[in-house]
Amino acid sequence: MAEDFRKLLKDDMRNDETGERWFQDLEIGDIFFFSIQASSLHGSAPAALLDDVMGYEGFQVTVQSKHGVFAHGKRGAWQHLENKPWWPLFEADSPIVFVAESVPVATVQQIYEDLLACVEAHPEMISKKCLKSLATC
Repeated sequence: MAEDFRKLLKDDMRNDETGERWFQDLEIGDIFFFSIQASSLHGSAPAALLDDVMGYEGFQVTVQSKHGVFAHGKRGAWQHLENKPWWPLFEADSPIVFVAESVPVATVQQIYEDLLACVEAHPEMISKKCLKSLATC
């Protein structure tokens, strides 16, 4: 089992007056950005700004493929995830961004672990051009 994702969350921006907070995205290899958010502005449970992230029962979650990652076809990132039991929770925001709200803690942990395993098992998802020069992708 991977480390508890909640221990990896770091504030990027916080405003106690408005109840807004943004956590930094987690980068999963060179393939995904994994955004986990919880505050009064997000689809979290509760939809409030808590000091202790362990107090949330659900999080707003976004999975985004990085530039240079195949989104479709036999090497596409989403084909490796769409059969996961949690995939129906997500709605497409764009061809490279999928969002789900009020995702239970255990499910967010499973998504995190599945993303790690996917990156490990399918390095072919990123174009060879980008692998050679990630700075230009």
